Amino acid sequence: MPSRDDILNDIDFGSVNAESEEELAKRFVQTQGFSRISDDDKLIILGPKGSGKSAIFRLFTDYTEKAREILGDDFPTNAHIVKALGGDDVKSVDDRSIREIQQQDDFSYERFWRIYIGLKTASKLGERGYASDGELGDVLQAFDEQPDWRIIPVLKTFWEKVAGGSPPSEISYGKFTIEFNNDGSLDIGRLLEEEQKLLEENDEEVWLMLDRIDELRGKEPDERKKLLEALFRTQINFMGRFDNIRLKIFLRTDIWSELNFTNKSHLVDKRIRLEWNDTQLLRMINKRMLQSLEEYINNNVTADAIQRYGRESQEEIFYSVFEDQVYSGPKEADLFDWMTKRIQDGHGGKYPRELISFCNEAARIQLHHEKRETDRVIAGLSVRDAYFEVSKQRINTYLSEFEDLDEHFERFDGKKKAEFSHSELIYMFEDLSPKPEDAIKRMVDIGFFEEDRNDQQEKVYTIPRLYRDGIGLIIKGRP
Repeated sequence: MPSRDDILNDIDFGSVNAESEEELAKRFVQTQGFSRISDDDKLIILGPKGSGKSAIFRLFTDYTEKAREILGDDFPTNAHIVKALGGDDVKSVDDRSIREIQQQDDFSYERFWRIYIGLKTASKLGERGYASDGELGDVLQAFDEQPDWRIIPVLKTFWEKVAGGSPPSEISYGKFTIEFNNDGSLDIGRLLEEEQKLLEENDEEVWLMLDRIDELRGKEPDERKKLLEALFRTQINFMGRFDNIRLKIFLRTDIWSELNFTNKSHLVDKRIRLEWNDTQLLRMINKRMLQSLEEYINNNVTADAIQRYGRESQEEIFYSVFEDQVYSGPKEADLFDWMTKRIQDGHGGKYPRELISFCNEAARIQLHHEKRETDRVIAGLSVRDAYFEVSKQRINTYLSEFEDLDEHFERFDGKKKAEFSHSELIYMFEDLSPKPEDAIKRMVDIGFFEEDRNDQQEKVYTIPRLYRDGIGLIIKGRP
C-alpha cells in the first residue's frame, strides 16, 4: 500500500510549456474549436498565453499521425504539414541584418514572407520526392544536395540578395546552390506559381503552420507589428491564388487585436478562438494526474479512457486525490470551482497553464505540510496556499511582457480594493505614458481588467482574482 508521500512524490501534472512537454501526445485533450483547425477555411488560431496554442501546434507538427487519429476523416489525407517556427528558424536573419536591409529602397516584410513561404513549401515538395522544371526545379535540385533539409540557414543570404546590391549569378551555402535570373533576383512569384500548379495537379496541399511568430522582433513592438501585419497581408494575397499552400497561423489574442491592416475584415470568418470549459479543464488535469500514477490505480481507469468520461465520473477521479473543499461548509464552493474562479482572466477565459501550475504547486505544498489533516492526498488548505504562487507566476510570466505598462501596474501595489471606476484610473495614470485612456483599453484587451459595460453609469473595472495577490493588492478576507 503506497503512502501519501509516495503518491505526492510521483504525482505530476506536467509542464506548463508545450515546448518542454515530453508526453504531449498522450496528455492531449480536445477543446472547443480543435476539430475545426483542419477545415480549409480556418487559417488563424487565436488564444491567450497558456490557452494551448503551442500544444495544438506541436500535435499537428510533431505528432501528425496522432492528430490524424484524433480527427479521423476531418484531417485530409492529402494535406502535408510544414512546421514553421518564426522564433527559431529565422534566427539566421539577425536584428542588425534586418536593420541594414531596411535601408534598401525595395525592402518589404511582404517580400521576406513570400521567400520564406516559397522555400518552406519547396522543401516539403522535395522531401516528398517531387521533381519539376523552371524555378521550382532549380530549388528542388539544390535541396536534393542538402540531405538534412535545413533550408532556412540560407534565408539571410537570400534576403540580402533579393534586397539589392550587385550579387553574383548564384549563391551557395555548403552544398546548397541556386542560380538567379539575369537581373540577379530569385523570381519568388514564379516559384510559388509552380508550387501551386504542382500541388493542384497532384491533388495535394501543403499546410504551413506558423507558431511563435510573435517572438520575431519581440523587443521592438512597432517592428513586430509591421512584420506580423505583412504576414497577414501575404495570407490574404494567397487566398484564391495559391489555395493549395495554406498558412495556418497561431497567435496570441492580444497581439491580434493590436494589428491593423487593409482587409483585416476578410479574415474574420477564418479565425478560431481557443476556449476551455470547466469539464475540459477537469478532463485535462485528470488525464495528466492518472498518467503519473498508473502504478497505483485500477487498470479499468486509464488516462486514454478519460476523454470518454462525463463530468460526474471526472469529479469522482479528481476528488479521489483532492479534498472536496478549500473551506468546509454547505455553502462553500467545491474545490475545483474555487480553483477555476481564481484562474479566470478579465475576459472570463480559463486556461490550462494556470490550472497546471495550481495543481503542481498544491502538491508541492502538501508534501511539505504533512500534518494537515485530510483523508485525501492533497488538502484544501494546500490548494489555498498555492493560489498566491499562481498569481505571482502570472504576473511574472505574462504581465511582465508589457513593459510599457510596468509603471501603471505598480500603481496598484498596496491598494485595498479590486474595483476601480474609470475616473479613478484616469487620475491614477494621469502622469504616465501611455496616456490613461490608452492604458485602460490595453489592460482590458490583455485581460487584466474585467470591464463593466453598463452604459447607464460610469464604467467600473475589476481586477480578477488571478492577478490580485501578484500585483500587490491588500484585501481583507479570504483570497
